[in-house]
Amino acid sequence: MTLLLGITFFNQIFLNKNEGSNFVKKIISVLILILLVIAGCAKLNEPTAKAQILTLEYLYPSEGYAMDTFVTDEYVYIAEDQAGFSIHDRNADTLITRFYGDIENARLIQAVEEDSTLFVYDVYGSPAAIMVYDIRDYNNPQTKPNITGQTGGIEDFTCYLSASGETQVIWTHENKIRYGTYNDIWMGSFSYNLPKVVKGFDYDSTYYYIAGDERGVYVLDRETGEFVANIDTPGKARSVKLHNNFLYIVAREAGLQVIDVSDPQEPILVYQYDTSGYAQGIDAYGNYLAVASGGGGIYLFDIYNPARPEYKDRIDNQIIGYTYDVVVKGTTLFVATRFGVYRIYIHY
Repeated sequence: MTLLLGITFFNQIFLNKNEGSNFVKKIISVLILILLVIAGCAKLNEPTAKAQILTLEYLYPSEGYAMDTFVTDEYVYIAEDQAGFSIHDRNADTLITRFYGDIENARLIQAVEEDSTLFVYDVYGSPAAIMVYDIRDYNNPQTKPNITGQTGGIEDFTCYLSASGETQVIWTHENKIRYGTYNDIWMGSFSYNLPKVVKGFDYDSTYYYIAGDERGVYVLDRETGEFVANIDTPGKARSVKLHNNFLYIVAREAGLQVIDVSDPQEPILVYQYDTSGYAQGIDAYGNYLAVASGGGGIYLFDIYNPARPEYKDRIDNQIIGYTYDVVVKGTTLFVATRFGVYRIYIHY
């Protein structure tokens, strides 16, 4: 409709171009109108809305921005930036606790429920550290010795209980991926160096798959740290999700990328999809793939054909706010936004 009005206005100018100096003014007005029309248009491949595949179910509200979330069968954990962290009962939809403590800016959050331990990355603490809490009593988290040393500028981290019953912590910062053991106290870390700055990562039993910003994605041997492969991708690779034999990557302004890593030594870029906003969070489960795209909201894809995700639906940021991260659990998305974490049901 706006474009039609612009064309009509353009025709009127040329039908009346004998009006002298007013003609120049009208030409300038047309140019301004055209620029406004272009600026207001979505990207050429911006998908149209689908028929209610994604439905908002509930909002776990946050006092600060929900920068990150970790979700289990029973609980939703939220890193709330300057407001510390919160823990919510997922089944009763109730707030259990909101913890401020001495956290400056909670940026990342992970729980090892088998060990009743919560890890929260405080990006602007003095010093920046991975804060650790005993959550045997969810209503009253107790501070444990934190993790410091090479913890400035952490971009991504994960924690898990090893087969030997020890909690392992892995993170990326600067041009390194670091790992170590937390056994009530931090036992120290080891690291592998990459050529340039690194961001998010994923892994299997053999390899690390690491987002390398403008350098695409690195593949590293977990046992030796040996450099296995590097593949360039459009945009700046921020986060990765390994699912079957494919890597799903979000690359800020370049949207979604798919890499076939059935042969990790010869990764192949097989698919790209441009999203609105800055794609920065990603997760996959079963045939569902979701992308948190900042000012572009949340995107849902079907990955029945893993090499070629099929767009299914999107909820715009005007509805749910700026999106930072997403977790896919069964037929449900948990989306970290500036308003809190939205629980969104998938209807197909």
